[in-house]
Amino acid sequence: MLIYDKILAKKSKAFRQWMKSFDLSYGVQAGEELKAVENFPKHIQHLVKLCENTSSRRLTLVVAGGGSVGDFGGFVASILKRGVGLVHVPSTWLAAIDSAHGGKTALNVAGSKNQIGTFYPAKQTVLVKDLLLAQPEERSFEAFSELIKIALLEGGEFWRKLRAEKEVTSEMVWRYLPQAIAGKMRIVNKDPQEKSGHRHLLNFGHTVGHVFEAYYELPHGIAINYGLDFALKWSARQGILSAKAEEEIRTAPVSAYLLSAERDELLSARESVLKKWNQLLLQDKKKNSSRRLRFIFMKKVGQPVIKEVSVDEILMELCRQKEDELHD
Repeated sequence: MLIYDKILAKKSKAFRQWMKSFDLSYGVQAGEELKAVENFPKHIQHLVKLCENTSSRRLTLVVAGGGSVGDFGGFVASILKRGVGLVHVPSTWLAAIDSAHGGKTALNVAGSKNQIGTFYPAKQTVLVKDLLLAQPEERSFEAFSELIKIALLEGGEFWRKLRAEKEVTSEMVWRYLPQAIAGKMRIVNKDPQEKSGHRHLLNFGHTVGHVFEAYYELPHGIAINYGLDFALKWSARQGILSAKAEEEIRTAPVSAYLLSAERDELLSARESVLKKWNQLLLQDKKKNSSRRLRFIFMKKVGQPVIKEVSVDEILMELCRQKEDELHD
């Protein structure tokens, strides 16, 4: 059974032709509403009806779409008939580089993202170049944050090659996909169900990035780009990232594509804004206690550091970075 983003069928004759090879299909509208738990009952009722005469042993779900469709389809596969086969066909760069790998599925609850879900790795993920290159060229920039995130976490040859890139394009992202996916999976495979904490390294740039994503309604990749810049600056401020190591990152040609939250005037010291950011940080899944969470700093390229910090410390650093920009 094919679960697919309706926009793919609407825009692509080749996709509509490919759909005909499936016995069963179910189209969905991509977006966070698809993942809302209150909308799930109507979807699962339709899906159960579609496959009522098919045994779990014979059923595989092929999920074609971006991150929200993948999260939804993966969750369905993990619970339908107590678990059926799953194949991902990501149609966006972000899904291709990140969410289609690692086995996480999720639904949203009461407006909070990814509050329930399962660990259910796909048995196969198929990357289709024509499908990915059919996106508008500017969408490739949304995948840049995940690409540079993995390169900074990995270091080595991956970083040496990526650091020299002077332009972010679809062809560039496609070229680095295998290394980015392999880098992510090396981390995932050490902690597949987030039991040891090692997998939290993949949260690099995401703590503050998720705040910007929710508050400013930014695309995920753009918000995480800002979050990476914030994390690097805070790492330097804390003395974790040495001046030499920071210079290596900042002078790399590819780092010209890192976005600065203070330069772009996203940071604010207004009480109403800080209050909302405080609420968003308290929703973070990496929270250890009522007001403390795990934050990923960088010691040098290839050497991330997980450190527990308070929500108040993050808010103070947001204000400090804003003040630094005003003084500059």
